[in-house]
Amino acid sequence: MVTYASGPPASSRDRIITEALRLFGEQGYAKTSIAQIEQAAGLSGGSGALYRHFKSKDELLVQAVATRLVDRGEWDQFMAPEFSIAAALDSVTPDGDLVAKLVALCRIGLTRLDHDRDVTRILLRDNSIPAALLEVFREQEYAVVMAAVTKGLRELAGPHAPTQDWDATAAVLVGALAHFWMMRDIFDGGHPADVDTDRYLIATAQMIAARLDWADPEGEDRR
Repeated sequence: MVTYASGPPASSRDRIITEALRLFGEQGYAKTSIAQIEQAAGLSGGSGALYRHFKSKDELLVQAVATRLVDRGEWDQFMAPEFSIAAALDSVTPDGDLVAKLVALCRIGLTRLDHDRDVTRILLRDNSIPAALLEVFREQEYAVVMAAVTKGLRELAGPHAPTQDWDATAAVLVGALAHFWMMRDIFDGGHPADVDTDRYLIATAQMIAARLDWADPEGEDRR
């Protein structure tokens, strides 16, 4: 059970969401019962108190994940139309080359996955979740992240970017990060190939950098 910080007490609904996501992430959606969630949230287990807030376990899961996904906090800035991802990467790595900037972008992606580990586990590892949740994830997280990463790659690529398929490149990058996060989580923090985070991110960044350099019509090496 989560220990709640001092201050205004969390509502029953908020406690249910927090504990449900924790239990879903730890033991899976199908294996988590309504009674377990109620008890973890400080309610009487098996009393049906959860149904005062949610019609079903499916509705609880969808609404809980949707609530967490839209709570982006510091990541909101990356979604703003006027925000320059390339400029942000320049500020993080002022003397860095292209690979260093891409590594920084990859670290931002891993941090986002770590932001709410339970939600990430549910989305990446649990095949028992309802289809409605997949659509919520597609619209409220994946499409938003893909748009931001694609925009960042276009900015890093320069003026020739519109002629290239940066959507596909972004999908490769996002997929590589999600896979690495999932494998580490499955194997309790270590990758089964015994590749640490720095090595993996540098290798990923080098491959994306090669794609950016290959796309340069002038053949300029921007690394």
